[in-house]
Amino acid sequence: MKQLCTLLFLTFFWGAFSQGDCHFIQDTVSIPKENKIVNAEYLQTVLKNKSVVQLFKTETNKYYLKLIVTENLYFNKVDILEIKSGGKSFYAKDTKHYQYDKHTGYYIIEIYKNYAGTLKDDGITSIVFGKAETDFGKHDCNQIKQISKCFYENIIAKK
Repeated sequence: MKQLCTLLFLTFFWGAFSQGDCHFIQDTVSIPKENKIVNAEYLQTVLKNKSVVQLFKTETNKYYLKLIVTENLYFNKVDILEIKSGGKSFYAKDTKHYQYDKHTGYYIIEIYKNYAGTLKDDGITSIVFGKAETDFGKHDCNQIKQISKCFYENIIAKK
């Protein structure tokens, strides 16, 4: 019975995100590069490979993209992170691949308003860190577009 309830909850939870529910989460976010923890609101989506994409707006009116990844793990390595959105690329220099747990790592980078607009239009098709590329499928790209559109319309366009 407990497993059935858990399964129903997870189905409802993931279904809510796939239907475009624009539910912002209030929390704190750690910005290791700045050695800060700040209050923020964010949206997130979970991809097929269990990676997570989060878009944050902090109380200091900065915007961040956090990618929690499950592939191509290079813990503590610093390199250029290239985020591809169709034919466009966003480059984040001196990006560190932080360890989240034994099987996942994450990147957190500051983004600008115009890049949030690119994400809502084009999503993320792949990321390249060092020489390793992780591709995102069409479904994942559409999920990223969906949360990016919600983020853009409710946070950035309202200013």
